[in-house]
Amino acid sequence: MATAEAPPKIRIMKGAASDLSAATYQVHDESHTMGNALRWMLMKNPKVEFCGYSVPHPSEPNIQIRIQMYDKLSSLQALIRALDDLDNLCDSINEAYTESLQNDDYEKWDEKS
Repeated sequence: MATAEAPPKIRIMKGAASDLSAATYQVHDESHTMGNALRWMLMKNPKVEFCGYSVPHPSEPNIQIRIQMYDKLSSLQALIRALDDLDNLCDSINEAYTESLQNDDYEKWDEKS
């Protein structure tokens, strides 16, 4: 039995500028949760002129994110940076949450079923 090859996680859609200063990327198996967080992180970059995302169809697990850059810079580099920054932010939040749970004084109780 042949196994189907998984689609790429990120794909550049048709119509991208040749220098990738403006491009739409399809991100497979993601929803509004990732789309909104990634759009927010991209818009924090002052070199990003425009960024928006959409979920083309609710029954398909894909988002499309459009990035347009100032000064002919690479939208792909901006996307990679935003993904790294978002990953670092999530790591920082997780570390602070874990430390707070371990060290702060919370009321603890066992729920009896």
